[in-house]
Amino acid sequence: MSALLKLLPIAAVGLVATVNSDALKKNLDIISKVQVAAASGVELPGIAEAVAQDFIETKDLPLENFGAFLKENLREKGGKDTRDKSKDQWGTEFRLGVDAARNGFSVRSAGPDKLWQSEDDLAFFYSLTGVVGQGAITPQLAARAQAMAARQSASSSTTRSGTASTAPVTKSSLANTTKAKTTPAQLSEETQRKVVDAQIKRAASGEAQAQYDLANRYITEDGVLKDYPEAKRLLEQAVKNADSQTLRDKAQTQLDKLNKVLGQ
Repeated sequence: MSALLKLLPIAAVGLVATVNSDALKKNLDIISKVQVAAASGVELPGIAEAVAQDFIETKDLPLENFGAFLKENLREKGGKDTRDKSKDQWGTEFRLGVDAARNGFSVRSAGPDKLWQSEDDLAFFYSLTGVVGQGAITPQLAARAQAMAARQSASSSTTRSGTASTAPVTKSSLANTTKAKTTPAQLSEETQRKVVDAQIKRAASGEAQAQYDLANRYITEDGVLKDYPEAKRLLEQAVKNADSQTLRDKAQTQLDKLNKVLGQ
């Protein structure tokens, strides 16, 4: 987590005696939105890229040992261990899901309320079609994923029945990636290089999601040198090639912001 995110909660608590409850709630809402943007816009996609790179080598997904996989393949910025890398920013273990019909997987977070299957859950879907082709998700892999999901669902039901829930937080727009450059968990240098190389290849092949993600890297200087013109080119391609309105809207919003920065 960035220094800003570490300090904001402390500052907010220190203001309890001098600000009214509405102002305090607004400050806390801002903190939550920044954290959600960081998880949605950078952390989940980064984890997904690491999983995809591992799949290329192993032709398997770490369904049963996802937590161990994350601890082994992720490191925090600066090399310090201040957070369990198998868990999201709110202390809940990440989950790995499989979608056989779409030939891919999703990295999931329970979100700020720490409860699964609630309105603030976060997820990033990664299609393996452009990486290893059709049929990447075999029936055996899908069956394992279904069994794991059933166990996790049973565990969540038990936790939900014994734990009081907190008020859900509205999802933040995923377009705020420029505010989420520094994340709690960063990929190791070698894995980061593989992730960037894979994104460049996928973007060059015309995959809109990769074009969008790579553009944000050029904007935030995440694993590549800052390059606004290249980011603009990639975002324009992402808008053109997007296969969903959601992705098209995100790319267009980011493109509009970038054009303002460039004075266009």
